[in-house]
Amino acid sequence: MKICLVGYGLSNEALLKNILIKENVEISVSNNKPFSNKDIIFFENNGILYEDRHGDLLKNTDLAIISPGIPPTSLPIQIIKEKNIPYTTEIAYTWKKIKKENPQAMFIAITGTNGKSTTTKLIGHLLEDSYNIFVGGNLGTPLSNANFNKEIYVTEVSSFQLFWGNKFIPELSVLINLMPDHLDWHSSLDEYYYTKINLILKSIDNKGIGFVNSNLKSYINSNNKNLFFFGENGDYLWKNNMIETKNNINIKVENEVLSLDLYREDILAAVAVALNLDISKELIEKKIKSFKSLEHRLEYIGEYRGIKFFNDSKATNVHAAFSAYKSFKGKKYIALLSGRPKNEDMTDFLIELQNNAQKTLVFGEMANEIKKYPFFTNYIIEENLELAIRKAVSLAKKNYYIIFSPAGASYDLFKNYKERGKIFKKEVYKLMEMV
Repeated sequence: MKICLVGYGLSNEALLKNILIKENVEISVSNNKPFSNKDIIFFENNGILYEDRHGDLLKNTDLAIISPGIPPTSLPIQIIKEKNIPYTTEIAYTWKKIKKENPQAMFIAITGTNGKSTTTKLIGHLLEDSYNIFVGGNLGTPLSNANFNKEIYVTEVSSFQLFWGNKFIPELSVLINLMPDHLDWHSSLDEYYYTKINLILKSIDNKGIGFVNSNLKSYINSNNKNLFFFGENGDYLWKNNMIETKNNINIKVENEVLSLDLYREDILAAVAVALNLDISKELIEKKIKSFKSLEHRLEYIGEYRGIKFFNDSKATNVHAAFSAYKSFKGKKYIALLSGRPKNEDMTDFLIELQNNAQKTLVFGEMANEIKKYPFFTNYIIEENLELAIRKAVSLAKKNYYIIFSPAGASYDLFKNYKERGKIFKKEVYKLMEMV
């Protein structure tokens, strides 16, 4: 059998080196750019064919394993469709292998527009004392890095992974929220939403369990007894820093970060999963206390002259940033926006900042986007991140918050959101060293 890896990013490289190379198959790699010398040496030492332009290796394969980010309109997808080549993704291929060797393994898949990584990490944190688990997927560690002997695989899955790997059926699925995103990749908003909703439907149609944000009830027309809702009028509710269930189990949330509005959906979903896997109330409360937020996700950096800094560089769309800033309503804060816009309606978001931020500093491509909203006047445009921080500090007073939740993709000025966040932190640390 011939298998062709289409694209050679993190997940396909892991799949090749951890799984495919051990199988009795003919492997090739088809890319749209030159490979590194290190990659070429590895390919040639292991008899792996490769091409840096999509061509004959892809055209003549029996199965294509598509890197998630490859868009449906790209050349390799045209070839795959024209040649009617079966396709999948690293996460779906690995899932099938694990289930064949370890059929009792449970897969938990977490998707949504925002909060996937935090919810995935939090579920793993709640389960780690009770089960032998793997935590990864789109979170950063490919599933193909996992050992095949785990009891539970907690996996974050993106719309891209679900779109190309539609045969992936986890025992338990979580849909945190849905907001417009990735409309430069998906053909429509309906396609983007359906890709994620379909994950829930596949789980419950195959005797699994689905957990869905209650504000998405209208999207899922099902009375399946294994479908549960969290949030307002749902099976799991937030009330006075406590999670209440219809089974009269009340979970205290004693964690300053997780008590923020930004994390409301994440913690409801995670606790719902933990309770359904028989984690005790006492252990859940203990683990909630010890949980620390992800880097670049409303991450507390430190304090300078009574001003507190938060890094939320992972907020690459309006919905994520909106949730972050709403968490500081009633407090005095200065907002920092930047990045490449994603063709989203920013009206409600900018009304929030107009009414509640002391000032908004804007840089990068986002500066042109906000000019489309003439009602929004409470802002200053700066040339770059460093100057925006300096300006924010000059405007801030004691007990102010400076929040970097950009609302746009990082690619206008940075390699990725991680680099953007690290530079923000570096500049803040420089300030703190001056005290």
